[in-house]
Amino acid sequence: MKRIKVIATFLFLVALAGCIIVWPYRGSFTGGLFFAAFEAALVGALADWFAVVALFRHPMGLKFIPHTAIIPNNRGRIIEGIVTIVEKDWLSLDFIRGKIVDYQLIDGLASVLETDEGRLGLERLAQSLITNTLQDLDPEDAARFAHMMLADNLGAIKISSTLVERLEASIKKLYGDEVIRFLLNWAIAATQGEDFERIIRRTLQRAATDYSNQGNFFRRLGKGLGESLDIFNYDEAADALSHRINRFLVEIKDQDNQYNMRLRTEFEKLQIADPDSASAMLSEFLKKTVGTEAGLTATADLFAALKVQLLADSNEKKPLIQYLTNIIVEQIHIIQKDEVRKSIMESRIKVELTGLLERYHGVIGQIVREKLESLNDIGLVKSMEDKVGDDLQWIRINGTVIGALVGVLQYLLLRLL
Repeated sequence: MKRIKVIATFLFLVALAGCIIVWPYRGSFTGGLFFAAFEAALVGALADWFAVVALFRHPMGLKFIPHTAIIPNNRGRIIEGIVTIVEKDWLSLDFIRGKIVDYQLIDGLASVLETDEGRLGLERLAQSLITNTLQDLDPEDAARFAHMMLADNLGAIKISSTLVERLEASIKKLYGDEVIRFLLNWAIAATQGEDFERIIRRTLQRAATDYSNQGNFFRRLGKGLGESLDIFNYDEAADALSHRINRFLVEIKDQDNQYNMRLRTEFEKLQIADPDSASAMLSEFLKKTVGTEAGLTATADLFAALKVQLLADSNEKKPLIQYLTNIIVEQIHIIQKDEVRKSIMESRIKVELTGLLERYHGVIGQIVREKLESLNDIGLVKSMEDKVGDDLQWIRINGTVIGALVGVLQYLLLRLL
């Protein structure tokens, strides 16, 4: 706006300077022609400047001039007018409802999720939902609610073998590396210190004893001489062996280690539980523990552990977020390919959206009103000037140019007549 305002002011000054310079020569035809042009341009520039300024404030601070500072003086009417235009015309109930009905929700959502930006947005949404939900989750309340729901359907409780298979596959996919890392860390910690060396020493001694007892006289003689002459030093052997085992486990933690890769491969192949027997066992276990104090405590502990793990996953963008995102994207693509299912789902969604729109459409006007009313007179004027300032300055420019042209035309007509 500043650049256009400078141009408009410059043209006004040109018209004023032209009038002053040409004034002595106005008696001649050429001088009169230029004077008429500059004079009419000056009148047009002054009139339009006054009109533009009067919209927002009192020109030159002269408050006695009527119908000036129009916007501040008519603040309430202007706000209500803007609210009405937005709520009844631009974003009317019928207009938005028509857009909802015409829009292909499933196709549009699938198209958005095919982009990296859309997928990242879905991951952020899933992360936010998980984090906000889990932060407010009370494990004891969740446990009581779960037991209440299970108690109401106790006779129908039956965990399917398919659910067990999918649960096992999900655990392997999501937390396979974490499980292996947890086991290795536990093993490394367990193979450090004197306790482990003592176990190794006792194992070596038992092995040597079993070896000698199962053999002939010479085996027993060799064992006795070896221990007497310190050839068989169990303390040194246990120390060396425990340190070697510990170093070996530390080396396996490297994901490029061949044994680590073999562990991951074997873990993926491992069947943790037989689906049929596991489903029957879990179903029976649930029936026995639902409603008991021990069951409530165990369930609360489970929810607490899950809360800690899932919050850690969501905060660090671990596989859980990507896994949930993949499920959502996959389901949307499946629905997209099934025309009947897609039509039914879109119809239901649109009915719900339309109902929400009819219920809360008035919020649009309320938001606009609250925003405008939060501005004081200076803020309201500045906001409007920022939006329409260039157009208003062009009115000044046009008034100056058109005034000059009218002045020339008027002068020529008077001279000719």
